[in-house]
Amino acid sequence: MGEAVVAACSVQALQLPAGCKPSVDFVKQLQQSMLGASWRGAGALSQVVPVKLVTQLLTKVSAILDAEPTLLEVQPSASQQRVTVVGDTHGQYIDLCRLFELYGQPSADRVFIFNGDYVDRGAWGVETLLLLAAWKWALPNNVYLLRGNHEGAYCTKNYGFFAEVLAKYGTAGKSIYKKMLQLFAHLPLAALVEGKVLILHGGLFRAPPAKVKGQSRPKCIQDVDGDALELGTLADLKAAGKGGVDPDPDHSLAQLIASDLVWSDPSPVPGMEHNELRGVGRVFGPDVTERFLSQNGVCLIIRSHEGPDARHKRETSQKMPSVGSGYSVDHETPSGKLVTLFSAPDYPQFAADGEERYHNRAAVLHLTAPDYATPAVDSFEAVLPRPQAAPYYDIAGGMMDSEESTKSMGREAEQRSSDHEQESPVAAAATPNSKQHVAAAGLRKQQQQQQQQGAAFKADACNSHPLHPAGQQQ
Repeated sequence: MGEAVVAACSVQALQLPAGCKPSVDFVKQLQQSMLGASWRGAGALSQVVPVKLVTQLLTKVSAILDAEPTLLEVQPSASQQRVTVVGDTHGQYIDLCRLFELYGQPSADRVFIFNGDYVDRGAWGVETLLLLAAWKWALPNNVYLLRGNHEGAYCTKNYGFFAEVLAKYGTAGKSIYKKMLQLFAHLPLAALVEGKVLILHGGLFRAPPAKVKGQSRPKCIQDVDGDALELGTLADLKAAGKGGVDPDPDHSLAQLIASDLVWSDPSPVPGMEHNELRGVGRVFGPDVTERFLSQNGVCLIIRSHEGPDARHKRETSQKMPSVGSGYSVDHETPSGKLVTLFSAPDYPQFAADGEERYHNRAAVLHLTAPDYATPAVDSFEAVLPRPQAAPYYDIAGGMMDSEESTKSMGREAEQRSSDHEQESPVAAAATPNSKQHVAAAGLRKQQQQQQQQGAAFKADACNSHPLHPAGQQQ
């Protein structure tokens, strides 16, 4: 059995001495320990990554991120010849580990930029966030974390991450979740590589109106004509705030850029208008992209935000190229391109009965000197089968109705590990409503199937490849 497999199967709690920065070797050990825990169920994570270590990571990395500007200006050094950009990962930790295996991990001569949406929908958002936070602490000038629309309270309460934190850390879960929200609020919104490549999560944005002499400044989007606002610039982005816990221009016009940036989508239709499908942000056409590129001297915009399901749901008039390969060129104009990058393969991890699976590949982009604006594309497939898991959100409806129903869903998902010696760390809560009963019934069916496989599953868990203990990679 290789050392990597032994590390993946270890149940020893990791410790980082107070005042010590994690080494690269420590981060690699953390990755393997969490990978092994993922095969043993939700209750196993806190055994290898205790609350103290989680708190250390979140506190320190929040401070590092807080010191970074809204727009990162990345100028790779002579030794940093490659910048790797990663799109949405959505809690698919096993696939993130595969990504590092295939394309290398962060190092002194490699820069990684992660483009948001680390959590929700997938079963291992906590592991994904903790690993990326550890890399950020270990190599702060080589690892950059940007904000996506799921890095906030609204999405994480509705799409599983909050319930996941409670299931994995029990009574400490609420305080951990609050620290995670604080970290999210400090994430930069965008990165500009060599002044030519702009990386942001969703899309282009409007500029807040300038203050008119003799008039009070508008406080929220309802106080202005949102459709009349000008297209924002890099200067506007530099001057913007990071958006707080949940970027919301209905609450504060100061959060307009952050909200537009994480929620907007490209369109084949010229112009810029309200994003009806999402209910927030904008949709913008190739003419708007061309105007932004030419006015700001940018050659390439890399955005993420849309997986195969989002593209499939587009109305006919708004149809865009498929992201089934993990990558698509959405706008090509005289001044450059706008592309979509998605890095969660076989997404979403969970699908309701009868719902179509897309079996998409994931992709990463490699930007290299001297022409950073002409990236190389690598794509990869999901690690299948994945560790046994159940969703932390209602996959039929998507939304959680209350904190109690969120806890209930977390407990149902955690019970997939009921054959494990540790019980669920979340205490009993109120009976879920009828919608939650439907979802819970589906979860129990999954759990019965998982329990039937339990003995063989646990026996195989440490006997082969660390990314794929249950069998050969597919």
